[in-house]
Amino acid sequence: MKIFWTTLNPRLRAIAVFIAAVLFSLLGFLATGSFEPLNFFFAFYIAALLVYFLARWGFFALRISLVLPNQKLASYEKLRKNPGRRRHGPTSEAEFLDAGEADEELLPDDRVIGIFHNGEAAAYPLASMAVRETSNEEFGNTPVIVSWSPVTYSARAFVARTGSGPQLTLGRHTYTVFNSPLMPDDDGSGFVQFIGQAVVGKLAGWTLKPIPVVTTTWAAWKQAYPYTEVLSTEGGPDRDVFESYYASDRNGIHSLNPTDKRLYGKDVVLGLDIDGEAKAYSYPGLIEQPLIEETLGRTAVLVLQERASATAAAFSRTVNGRTLTFNGLTKNPRRRSAEATASGEGERDDYEPWLIEDNQTKSTWRAISGECIEGELKGDRMEMLPAMTGFWFAWSRFYPDTELFGAIGEIPE
Repeated sequence: MKIFWTTLNPRLRAIAVFIAAVLFSLLGFLATGSFEPLNFFFAFYIAALLVYFLARWGFFALRISLVLPNQKLASYEKLRKNPGRRRHGPTSEAEFLDAGEADEELLPDDRVIGIFHNGEAAAYPLASMAVRETSNEEFGNTPVIVSWSPVTYSARAFVARTGSGPQLTLGRHTYTVFNSPLMPDDDGSGFVQFIGQAVVGKLAGWTLKPIPVVTTTWAAWKQAYPYTEVLSTEGGPDRDVFESYYASDRNGIHSLNPTDKRLYGKDVVLGLDIDGEAKAYSYPGLIEQPLIEETLGRTAVLVLQERASATAAAFSRTVNGRTLTFNGLTKNPRRRSAEATASGEGERDDYEPWLIEDNQTKSTWRAISGECIEGELKGDRMEMLPAMTGFWFAWSRFYPDTELFGAIGEIPE
């Protein structure tokens, strides 16, 4: 019965609630013994008011079948439409610059999404992506969709193809699931940005293959990848229009308070899902303990937090068949100014990269890229894992009962 009611057409549900509310109101008036013709008006008014507030709360939202990561059974979740008028993107087509040209548009501490794939590096400023939302690219011969959701603070990239099917082109969203954008393709299918799963259309059930990304500062990314391309901010805002949202207590456009209270709703986490084993690492916890070595899903994992650029990343510690262990080589200083957003961002005048050293060969590695820059293993790279940033209120919904490092009251000092 519950599934029947959940999957019933939203309009039919609204009509059923309206009729039931009218009948109960009339019964209430009859029970008082003072029934009058005017009571019909009040009954309809009460029912209409109830339906209005339930609609605002999303009670009548369309429900879609969603199989959460690492779950076997589908759940029926709300497909919510964006409130208010639709936001329009930039008036110009996407243009890419080299690093030197990008210096004229970006400040050293501006946040970017960084991708290194198939030997190619590209950076996407958050200020630009907050308006564009998606960017359909090719890295070598691989079609890639790059996306950014300011509401859930999630940067994602996926191979833009389902199996051996044609290349996908994904666009701006008008609907959300758990506040995560539903990225539509040209054929009417829609992919949930947070997990890459299609939940509507003929491709429903497909999950796109993730590609690792990091969110970092322009100065840090340019130093690690000096030959990077950069998405121009021309035609868009010169600052992230969601800064006020980041600093507020609001959990999503459609309010979604976390049911898991181990962190505050807008605490940022770095999430890993490896072979069905998921774990989240809170940014506050990583700031206190910025180097973590463990095994997840039978993969030897290294999780790092470079404080100077507020960058968290995860790598496989196995290089050329050998599992390495690490320690910090240079200082990893905290950011000097007050944090500007829940992500731990703030301004820092001079960026110095955090370097780490493996204990087996004493080689030197960049923390945010996993590249060995000096020593026996120079030129090698640790494999970056597809770790996912996101606000806790979103991660804990998509990954219920997740393992967590750095919960409130458990942050190491």
